[in-house]
Amino acid sequence: MIVDKIKKREIKDLRPTNPVDIPVGKWVKCDKCKEILYKDAVRENFSVCPNCGHHFRLSSRRRIEQIADAGSFEEFDLKLNTVNPLNMEEYAKKLAGLREKTRLR
Repeated sequence: MIVDKIKKREIKDLRPTNPVDIPVGKWVKCDKCKEILYKDAVRENFSVCPNCGHHFRLSSRRRIEQIADAGSFEEFDLKLNTVNPLNMEEYAKKLAGLREKTRLR
């Protein structure tokens, strides 16, 4: 048969053999202008995109770090518990999940 006489081609791997050394986790993409930005540059610019002025989300700790003088902020009432005054369903479950995710009380 003719099929038996056809040679099979070898598939060559065309990917480059030496990978580019790009640090993982050092870049962030702006949601508005879609520009790829260096995380440290965005942090130094108070979490605002230098290209379009888009404000990135901030954690409460980061916001306090930006607006308070170094060493002047002191937490209090760390053992304060929340209640469910509106009797929302699965409130305790959602609260526990968020506490686990953020590692905050």
